[in-house]
Amino acid sequence: MPNDSMPELELRNVRTRERIVDTVARIRQKSDVPARTRLALAKTRQRWHRDPTPLVAVAMTAAAGLAAIVVGTRIRNHPAGRLGALREPAPVPVFKPVKVGKDGKSTGVPVFARKDPTGNPVFQERQAAAKRRKKDAARAKKSIKQMTKAMKG
Repeated sequence: MPNDSMPELELRNVRTRERIVDTVARIRQKSDVPARTRLALAKTRQRWHRDPTPLVAVAMTAAAGLAAIVVGTRIRNHPAGRLGALREPAPVPVFKPVKVGKDGKSTGVPVFARKDPTGNPVFQERQAAAKRRKKDAARAKKSIKQMTKAMKG
C-alpha cells in the first residue's frame, strides 16, 4: 500500500464504493418483503408449469404432517390414548336379546350391555393390588405407632 500510485488508490476507492452500493442494494432487496413474496410466487408458478411433481410431493408431505399433528392431538385428548388406560379392564359386551310378546311382536330393540367385570383378570389384579396397598399402609401405620411408643419409653 505505501508504494501504490494515486490512480491505483482511486481505482481501489471506486471498487469499494461499488461494493458498498451493491451491498446496500442487496439489503434493500432482501428487506422488501412484498417484492420477495411476488418473486417467490412467480418462481413457484414457473416450477409448477415446468414439473409439478416436487411441489405435489411437498404438499403431500405437509398434508401428512398436519394430519399427524391433528390425529396425535386427538389421541392425546382421548382417555384411551394414555398408558393408564392399559390398566383399565376392557368392557366386555354382552348381547341382550329382545323379549317377544304373546302376539309374536318384539317389545324393544336388541342392545349390548357391559358384562360385570368380576371375571376379568385385569380387574381382579387391580382389586388385589388395591388390597395389598391398603394392608401395607395399615402395617406401616402400626409399625410407626410401635416405634413411637418404644421411643417414649
